[in-house]
Amino acid sequence: MAATRVPKSRSKRDWIAGAHPDEVSIFSQPWFVDIAYRKEHRVAKAFNKAGKLICAFPYCQTNVLGIFPRITSLDNWRRLSSFVFLDKHISDEEKRGAIADIIKQLPRSIGYCQFILDDDSGIIRDAFIKAGFECIKIPKYVRPPSKQNYERDAYAQARDKVLKTISRDGRTRYRTALEQAKIEDISASDFCKFYQSNLTSNGAQSYAPLSIAEALIENGVRRQKAFALAVKDKDGVEAAAAFLFDSGAIYAWMATRKYHPQSTKFRGDDKHKKYFIDILVIEAMIFAELHGLIYDAEIVPVETDGAPRNPHKVFVNEKILHLSKRESRFRFERVGWWYHGARRFFYTARDFCKATG
Repeated sequence: MAATRVPKSRSKRDWIAGAHPDEVSIFSQPWFVDIAYRKEHRVAKAFNKAGKLICAFPYCQTNVLGIFPRITSLDNWRRLSSFVFLDKHISDEEKRGAIADIIKQLPRSIGYCQFILDDDSGIIRDAFIKAGFECIKIPKYVRPPSKQNYERDAYAQARDKVLKTISRDGRTRYRTALEQAKIEDISASDFCKFYQSNLTSNGAQSYAPLSIAEALIENGVRRQKAFALAVKDKDGVEAAAAFLFDSGAIYAWMATRKYHPQSTKFRGDDKHKKYFIDILVIEAMIFAELHGLIYDAEIVPVETDGAPRNPHKVFVNEKILHLSKRESRFRFERVGWWYHGARRFFYTARDFCKATG
């Protein structure tokens, strides 16, 4: 088994030539990683003994302080990683060899690597643990579609099916909100402007460039791999969300609501404003049911000092959505012995220089 890495040349976009795009996770499709990572885009490859490409693994590589390699799937709006197997008929032994070859290409001594992957087989998990990665189990929340085939009044039937599986409170929220507002498509540009305006009002900043998110949404919509929805009432757009999908699942990806001061109490005719993110999620669940896709509340919890945080709660809302909890998503992390200390020293020094002028 031999392995190599795609050069930085942007002419190397056909690294999964031979695999049908619909069989590749949305987060690992060439157009997606090329937009998300740009010059930092790398692809590790593994070949069989005959020299045939059998597996590819796209990732992002940057250097911290210009020295320490940092590899992750969590930057620039891309969340989940995946090994792309170009031959679905290879044996488990060949898979293990390919994965091991690819992992060997990742910086080890003073680097930082972090990936989140789905792993139902255990083969990937075992390979990462053997290579010295810490494995952290992360629950994911999904709604599998029914096996019903929809024909006449397909949307109405799929909607009724979804509403029957959520709580009574959820059904009430959905119907009440739609009496006062409407759901409509929103362009990538308008979505990102709305997203930015609410960050600015809240004194927050985007963790990755919104220009990249806009390009991903535009390209996703054009390729029929994404859509963005907004909820508009008498006061204009109050909430918006963007969803990505592939042949297997639709992923809750980005969401934002109009900024209102925390002291704001929605009562009477404005009570419905509290439910707008919920109804966008329900609309995505209807889309998933209609097209036979899994609804995946893709945003994952992050551990801080051992305590789990739950930034994905707007997409999960277990009290009303009744999603199934599964534990086949894992975060793999390997940190070089110099990395954290050097990074902490750099930022401390930078903050000191700013404070002292």
